[in-house]
Amino acid sequence: MKAQILLAATAVMALGACRHSPHADEARQRASEAAAKVVGTNPTDTLAMQRSILDAKAVQSEYALMGDSVAVEIFDEEFQKYVAEHNARLAGQMFNDGSK
Repeated sequence: MKAQILLAATAVMALGACRHSPHADEARQRASEAAAKVVGTNPTDTLAMQRSILDAKAVQSEYALMGDSVAVEIFDEEFQKYVAEHNARLAGQMFNDGSK
């Protein structure tokens, strides 16, 4: 299983070198800002947490509506990276498949 994950990560990184989006830098910045809001939300306030996550998805959707799938992916990657770096427990709850 770990070998499969490593291979997938390597493939994604190799593809990343070929990816281009005119919105890449903006998507990274906005993803970090959205993730900071999620991380900064009181985790016991489920309504506020749902709202901050929904707001982040709305920002990401702007790139989808533009047809910029690369920016969508960049947003998702940066969002997950930021959450993982700033609140590993929350990242585990948000992004793990529940197999642990």
